[in-house]
Amino acid sequence: MRNHNCRLPTSINQQLIKKIYMAKDKLNIDLFITKNGKNYRKSETANKTEIKNYFLKKGFNVLDIKQLWRHIHGKLEKNNKIFFFKMSSTPGIGERTQNEVSWNKQICELIKKFNIDYFNVPKIYDYGHYQEKFYYLSSYYSGQFLSQKNPFNIKNLSKWIDKIVKTNLFFLSLKNIKFYRDKDSKNLIEKWDDYFKKNNNRYEEIKENQLENVINEVKNLKNTYTAGVNHGDFVPWHMIQDTGKFTLIDGEHASSQTPRYYDICYFYHRVYTSANAPKFAKYYLSKIRQSIPLSEKNKFDISIRPILASRIIGGFWDAKTNGLKDLTYHNQLKKDFSKNNLY
Repeated sequence: MRNHNCRLPTSINQQLIKKIYMAKDKLNIDLFITKNGKNYRKSETANKTEIKNYFLKKGFNVLDIKQLWRHIHGKLEKNNKIFFFKMSSTPGIGERTQNEVSWNKQICELIKKFNIDYFNVPKIYDYGHYQEKFYYLSSYYSGQFLSQKNPFNIKNLSKWIDKIVKTNLFFLSLKNIKFYRDKDSKNLIEKWDDYFKKNNNRYEEIKENQLENVINEVKNLKNTYTAGVNHGDFVPWHMIQDTGKFTLIDGEHASSQTPRYYDICYFYHRVYTSANAPKFAKYYLSKIRQSIPLSEKNKFDISIRPILASRIIGGFWDAKTNGLKDLTYHNQLKKDFSKNNLY
């Protein structure tokens, strides 16, 4: 969990959450390596007292500080201004934290350039390293998320749908932009063998779910792939209400080389299977399709299927890895996918 405003729902025991996230990672952490050979998933427990003293010496009041997994989050105050801070627990994880700063800075500039008034990203005020661990200071937001994650609650999400869709369309319009993680990296086609191997390995581990048609669909991504700008973790529990617009946080996985429409497929899959809301997911996808140009609709229909196929396999694999027994919505999506009943 990465909570930008450093507040947890009152129904959740914070010590339990910390225990869950700081426990031994169930995934093969050796798969999460950056182009620089650094691991961006393997976390370490930070010394919060030393970090607090570091910021005190820099003239900040430390109002809150916690670590729930890979990052240390906090709330700082200086000269009557409140800041959110985020620090990686290792240099490797800092690779993704630097990518988040790159995303926020560039998207902030584009929001200002095009007078965007329906969404925002946090403004970066400062960044640097503490004991080789990357950190940044940004705007602090105290609003509620568009949708709660624990437990899932999307009852207020429908009133935000138009602004979410407009944000997707804005990202689709962006060209000639690169983020920190994109520098000197290969696009999906250039690293296709590794990409498909990852999906196929996951498929082999979950064969009991009868996903043969789904893994075959993933292969089509090699033919349909077009690079696009994506946030990478585009979900309503990363969107904070902010006076008529929403602020999109946690851009660690942003890229301009992931498949066009990835954010759309990711949002659809997560709302469908994690928030248990297939009707809303289909409503969202229909709104997207209605909004894109007529000349692009056929490309959209063809392109989203292999991306969704990859997400479906990932969803079943995540469920098995995390010991989730109830696969009702994963199986329902598999059925809808096979019948092309996505809208």
